[in-house]
Amino acid sequence: MKNLSVNCSVIALLIFVGLGCKLTGLLPGKGDFFKGDSAQKAAAAVKEKIGKPFNVSEVFIDDDEFRVHAQDPNNPKNLDEYKYIAGFVTGPNPVKLNGMNENLEKSSFPFDEINFAAIPEFARQAIEQAGIEGGEIYRMTFQRGFAITDNAVGSLGGARWHIEIKGTREDVSAAADPKGKLLGVDLSRTSRAKDYKVITKEELQKAQDALKNALGADTKVLEIIIYETSLSWSIPNRQNPNVQDSYQYGVNGLTNKELVKMPTIKTSIREDFSLSEINLPDAAAFVEKARERTNMPDATVSLISIRREAISVTSKVFQTTK
Repeated sequence: MKNLSVNCSVIALLIFVGLGCKLTGLLPGKGDFFKGDSAQKAAAAVKEKIGKPFNVSEVFIDDDEFRVHAQDPNNPKNLDEYKYIAGFVTGPNPVKLNGMNENLEKSSFPFDEINFAAIPEFARQAIEQAGIEGGEIYRMTFQRGFAITDNAVGSLGGARWHIEIKGTREDVSAAADPKGKLLGVDLSRTSRAKDYKVITKEELQKAQDALKNALGADTKVLEIIIYETSLSWSIPNRQNPNVQDSYQYGVNGLTNKELVKMPTIKTSIREDFSLSEINLPDAAAFVEKARERTNMPDATVSLISIRREAISVTSKVFQTTK
């Protein structure tokens, strides 16, 4: 009986070791969810677990966790948490509602419309554009963020991925849309941002090229304002000319400021003009001339405004102020 007991213990130990090895192979390695098809497999497993189309208020991914806050398709007032671990899905576990998710109709997003297969590519692009030493994806969170809209300040805006990148010396963040398009990288907390100046011929040329590539050389512009470290364009909205869109260029490249749509105010002296009618790099030369004439070689620029104004019934000029 003693030998049988020992043999049973040995067999149990072998089974345990074998099972442990198998689970170790299933557990994601560091950063696995950000490359290959690991995130896609996790998403498919959660979808199979729930069994019906559903919306999510949040998807959270880090080195070893894939977590979903899903709206219950059978009871849409409830929010449940599911976790993907080692090939298995745990849940549902109840989630308490708060200010960010209490209105699930507005804060949730269809799970099927998130392209998890795109994660490896936009993760790679984000790291490349961040350009920081030892940069690696730390975690990603998908949800609707606060934004300024036509109706309210602080309402929930578009759903997107918030990507956190950690480096040896600096950290940056990035954003991507549900389909996997990288929207931009935020370098505002880096040493590169501290030394950045937009009023150079090189940067102003990059800014002009970026907007031309995005919207076309014949894009109509209401006004361009250039600051020391950034510039902004006010452009008539193509769908509704009575409001205007705002674009900004700086250390993060070209971005749509996504602020409230401002009404387009046209007066008898203010008119729009084509982007192809100006050469932004000239502004750098204007600044140098102004410094020479004022004998202030170290002066900084408050702003430069480029707009079209009519000075008479038949004459039009570009008026540049600073």
